Amino acid sequence: MKKFLVIIFLIVLFGMTNCASVQPTKIEPHKECPLCGMYPARYPQFNCQIVFKDGSYEAFDSAVGLLVYLLFPDNTEIKLKPIAQIYFKDYLKEGWLESGKTFFVTGSETMGPMGVEFLPVDNEQAAKELKKQEQGQDITHFKEINRQYMIKAAKAGWLHYLAKNLVLK
Repeated sequence: MKKFLVIIFLIVLFGMTNCASVQPTKIEPHKECPLCGMYPARYPQFNCQIVFKDGSYEAFDSAVGLLVYLLFPDNTEIKLKPIAQIYFKDYLKEGWLESGKTFFVTGSETMGPMGVEFLPVDNEQAAKELKKQEQGQDITHFKEINRQYMIKAAKAGWLHYLAKNLVLK
């Protein structure tokens, strides 16, 4: 009976730790963006990151760069690991946003560290206001961004130079 209870306890404990939500990681000053080699910690307003299931993470200084990394591994020649969560910095509030709650204003001329940038916010109303303020061209939810959207954005001039070249490769 003791063995049975110990096994049940371990199963429950493992299940609870597996279900715990993954939190964004503090981006270390020496951490390089895997796409461009810049140091994302220097650009906190434009930080974003992918947290992998093994607990490691990649940090980016550009939402566009993260999306290229995610959607075009064949063009970047970077092997993706299983993903636990993706986070973007809210452009207006500067807090972390889970990808599933992120709206982007695209097609503005707002410049990030790499050039023209997608601007992440936490709700559609904020995106509408930011689109007007920054003269954006489109609002899209993270879940709607796919390879075709990124190709459209590249052709429209909504991506910075490195991203455009990788997307249209």
